[in-house]
Amino acid sequence: MGMQHIVCFGNELHGDDGFGIRIYAQLCQLTWPKNVEIFNAGIAGLNALRFLENCSQAILVDALANFGNVGQIFVLRPEDLADRPEQLTGHGLGIPYLLEALKIIRNPLPDILIVGVEIAAVAAFCPGLSDKTEQAVLKTVHLIQNLVLA
Repeated sequence: MGMQHIVCFGNELHGDDGFGIRIYAQLCQLTWPKNVEIFNAGIAGLNALRFLENCSQAILVDALANFGNVGQIFVLRPEDLADRPEQLTGHGLGIPYLLEALKIIRNPLPDILIVGVEIAAVAAFCPGLSDKTEQAVLKTVHLIQNLVLA
């Protein structure tokens, strides 16, 4: 059984952009098999590549913009993001850039899924999630559990 990494992105100071970090906090309270590791990547940009080393599968958790209705949860593959990099929220260069860099340094690539929720708005220096994003937290945690333990 290969290593599975769950890598959560976000900035909890900026409203709904803290979604991934909330998920991280919830995931850390659960018990996982030994082959599962959970990382808080924050807004690490390319520094987050180190969280994708030594794993055969990775789940990236982040906020999404312009994919659907607020609070809607998506499970995407890297190719779903390839043609719409501008659609992701604004921490630096975001996941599409990270995945492009990963292709250069890792071969074969880990199997990657992106779990994201459509967020309302990124409010600068306004901690806390909006209602609809908050309502998606537990559903997202259960979804990740199902993906990992499947």
